[in-house]
Amino acid sequence: MRRAATIGLILVAGLALAGCTGEPAGPAVGSPSPSASTPAPTAAPDRADADEALLPMPVDEIKDWAATAVPNSDADGYSAGLSGWLSENTSAHQRSTLTSQQAGTYQAQLACRGDGIITVSASELDEEPAAGPIVCENVTIAFDITTTATGMQILMDLEGAPTIYALSLQQIS
Repeated sequence: MRRAATIGLILVAGLALAGCTGEPAGPAVGSPSPSASTPAPTAAPDRADADEALLPMPVDEIKDWAATAVPNSDADGYSAGLSGWLSENTSAHQRSTLTSQQAGTYQAQLACRGDGIITVSASELDEEPAAGPIVCENVTIAFDITTTATGMQILMDLEGAPTIYALSLQQIS
Protein backbone atom coordinates (compact mmCIF):
# COMPACT_ATOMS: atom_id res chain seq x y z
CA MET A 1 0.00 0.00 0.00
CA ARG A 2 2.81 2.39 0.91
CA ARG A 3 4.63 1.62 -2.35
CA ALA A 4 1.45 2.32 -4.36
CA ALA A 5 1.02 5.67 -2.61
CA THR A 6 4.66 6.60 -3.37
CA ILE A 7 4.24 5.67 -7.05
CA GLY A 8 1.01 7.68 -7.15
CA LEU A 9 2.74 10.75 -5.70
CA ILE A 10 5.58 10.43 -8.23
CA LEU A 11 3.05 10.20 -11.08
CA VAL A 12 1.14 13.23 -9.81
CA ALA A 13 4.36 15.24 -9.47
CA GLY A 14 5.44 14.19 -12.97
CA LEU A 15 2.10 15.21 -14.45
CA ALA A 16 2.23 18.55 -12.65
CA LEU A 17 5.70 19.26 -13.99
CA ALA A 18 4.71 18.20 -17.51
CA GLY A 19 1.96 20.84 -17.47
CA CYS A 20 4.36 23.74 -16.78
CA THR A 21 5.00 25.88 -19.83
CA GLY A 22 7.46 28.40 -18.46
CA GLU A 23 5.19 31.28 -19.59
CA PRO A 24 3.07 32.45 -16.66
CA ALA A 25 0.22 34.84 -17.30
CA GLY A 26 1.15 38.51 -17.58
CA PRO A 27 -0.77 41.61 -16.56
CA ALA A 28 -3.30 41.58 -19.42
CA VAL A 29 -6.76 42.57 -18.27
CA GLY A 30 -10.11 41.96 -19.95
CA SER A 31 -9.10 39.70 -22.84
CA PRO A 32 -12.15 38.85 -24.94
CA SER A 33 -13.48 35.35 -25.18
CA PRO A 34 -12.62 33.15 -26.98
CA SER A 35 -9.03 34.23 -27.30
CA ALA A 36 -5.63 33.57 -25.93
CA SER A 37 -2.97 36.04 -24.90
CA THR A 38 0.65 35.06 -24.77
CA PRO A 39 2.64 37.65 -22.87
CA ALA A 40 6.33 37.31 -22.18
CA PRO A 41 7.36 35.55 -18.95
CA THR A 42 6.63 37.46 -15.75
CA ALA A 43 9.50 39.16 -13.90
CA ALA A 44 10.36 38.92 -10.24
CA PRO A 45 7.61 40.37 -7.99
CA ASP A 46 9.70 43.37 -6.85
CA ARG A 47 10.41 44.41 -10.46
CA ALA A 48 6.75 43.95 -11.42
CA ASP A 49 5.66 46.04 -8.42
CA ALA A 50 8.13 48.76 -9.39
CA ASP A 51 6.76 48.78 -12.96
CA GLU A 52 3.18 48.85 -11.71
CA ALA A 53 3.98 51.91 -9.59
CA LEU A 54 5.01 53.78 -12.77
CA LEU A 55 1.64 53.32 -14.49
CA PRO A 56 -0.58 56.39 -14.98
CA MET A 57 -3.37 54.74 -12.94
CA PRO A 58 -3.85 51.76 -10.62
CA VAL A 59 -4.13 48.40 -12.39
CA ASP A 60 -7.63 47.76 -11.00
CA GLU A 61 -8.89 50.94 -12.77
CA ILE A 62 -7.61 50.02 -16.27
CA LYS A 63 -10.74 48.08 -17.27
CA ASP A 64 -13.02 51.01 -16.36
CA TRP A 65 -10.75 53.46 -18.23
CA ALA A 66 -10.74 51.16 -21.29
CA ALA A 67 -14.54 51.17 -21.42
CA THR A 68 -14.47 54.96 -21.91
CA ALA A 69 -11.23 55.30 -23.91
CA VAL A 70 -12.32 53.16 -26.90
CA PRO A 71 -15.72 51.87 -28.11
CA ASN A 72 -17.05 49.18 -25.79
CA SER A 73 -19.56 46.36 -26.13
CA ASP A 74 -22.44 48.87 -26.43
CA ALA A 75 -21.05 50.26 -29.73
CA ASP A 76 -22.51 49.20 -33.10
CA GLY A 77 -20.42 46.47 -34.70
CA TYR A 78 -18.31 45.86 -31.56
CA SER A 79 -16.65 42.47 -31.80
CA ALA A 80 -13.71 42.39 -29.38
CA GLY A 81 -11.67 44.41 -26.92
CA LEU A 82 -8.39 44.11 -25.08
CA SER A 83 -6.99 46.14 -22.22
CA GLY A 84 -4.12 45.90 -19.77
CA TRP A 85 -0.58 47.10 -19.34
CA LEU A 86 2.85 46.34 -20.70
CA SER A 87 6.27 46.85 -19.14
CA GLU A 88 9.82 45.88 -19.99
CA ASN A 89 10.11 43.75 -16.83
CA THR A 90 6.81 41.88 -17.05
CA SER A 91 5.40 41.69 -20.57
CA ALA A 92 7.00 43.90 -23.18
CA HIS A 93 5.71 41.64 -25.99
CA GLN A 94 2.16 40.32 -26.14
CA ARG A 95 0.32 38.22 -28.72
CA SER A 96 -3.47 38.03 -28.46
CA THR A 97 -5.17 35.39 -30.56
CA LEU A 98 -8.83 35.86 -31.44
CA THR A 99 -9.59 32.42 -32.88
CA SER A 100 -13.26 32.94 -33.75
CA GLN A 101 -13.01 36.48 -35.16
CA GLN A 102 -15.01 36.53 -38.42
CA ALA A 103 -13.33 37.47 -41.68
CA GLY A 104 -13.98 41.07 -42.67
CA THR A 105 -12.88 44.65 -42.27
CA TYR A 106 -12.61 46.12 -38.80
CA GLN A 107 -11.93 49.54 -37.43
CA ALA A 108 -9.53 49.19 -34.54
CA GLN A 109 -9.24 51.94 -31.98
CA LEU A 110 -6.20 51.94 -29.73
CA ALA A 111 -5.63 54.13 -26.68
CA CYS A 112 -2.41 54.12 -24.70
CA ARG A 113 -1.34 56.17 -21.72
CA GLY A 114 2.06 56.33 -20.11
CA ASP A 115 5.59 57.24 -21.10
CA GLY A 116 6.23 54.15 -23.24
CA ILE A 117 5.60 53.52 -26.93
CA ILE A 118 3.40 50.59 -27.95
CA THR A 119 3.74 49.25 -31.49
CA VAL A 120 0.75 47.22 -32.68
CA SER A 121 0.34 45.00 -35.70
CA ALA A 122 -2.47 42.65 -36.68
CA SER A 123 -2.85 39.72 -39.04
CA GLU A 124 -4.72 36.56 -39.74
CA LEU A 125 -3.72 33.59 -37.60
CA ASP A 126 -0.22 32.26 -38.40
CA GLU A 127 0.37 35.01 -40.99
CA GLU A 128 2.68 38.00 -41.18
CA PRO A 129 1.12 41.29 -39.99
CA ALA A 130 -1.39 42.70 -42.49
CA ALA A 131 -2.05 45.92 -40.60
CA GLY A 132 0.59 47.98 -38.92
CA PRO A 133 2.80 48.59 -37.42
CA ILE A 134 0.78 51.25 -35.67
CA VAL A 135 2.66 53.32 -33.11
CA CYS A 136 0.82 54.57 -30.04
CA GLU A 137 2.50 57.12 -27.82
CA ASN A 138 0.10 58.51 -25.21
CA VAL A 139 -2.74 59.00 -27.76
CA THR A 140 -5.91 57.39 -29.11
CA ILE A 141 -5.78 56.35 -32.76
CA ALA A 142 -7.94 54.43 -35.24
CA PHE A 143 -6.84 52.14 -38.07
CA ASP A 144 -8.36 49.43 -40.27
CA ILE A 145 -7.68 45.69 -40.19
CA THR A 146 -8.91 43.39 -42.98
CA THR A 147 -8.92 39.60 -42.78
CA THR A 148 -10.08 37.03 -45.32
CA ALA A 149 -10.25 34.02 -42.99
CA THR A 150 -11.65 33.34 -39.53
CA GLY A 151 -9.29 34.34 -36.74
CA MET A 152 -6.94 37.22 -36.03
CA GLN A 153 -3.82 37.86 -34.01
CA ILE A 154 -2.79 41.16 -32.51
CA LEU A 155 0.83 41.76 -31.56
CA MET A 156 1.87 44.48 -29.12
CA ASP A 157 5.43 45.49 -28.36
CA LEU A 158 6.48 48.05 -25.77
CA GLU A 159 9.53 50.26 -25.83
CA GLY A 160 10.23 52.34 -22.75
CA ALA A 161 8.27 52.96 -19.56
CA PRO A 162 5.28 50.90 -18.37
CA THR A 163 2.17 51.86 -20.34
CA ILE A 164 -1.53 50.98 -20.25
CA TYR A 165 -3.58 50.18 -23.36
CA ALA A 166 -7.14 49.64 -24.56
CA LEU A 167 -7.99 48.23 -27.99
CA SER A 168 -11.44 47.85 -29.51
CA LEU A 169 -12.51 46.16 -32.76
CA GLN A 170 -15.69 47.14 -34.60
CA GLN A 171 -16.66 45.22 -37.73
CA ILE A 172 -17.44 47.59 -40.60
CA SER A 173 -17.91 45.02 -43.40
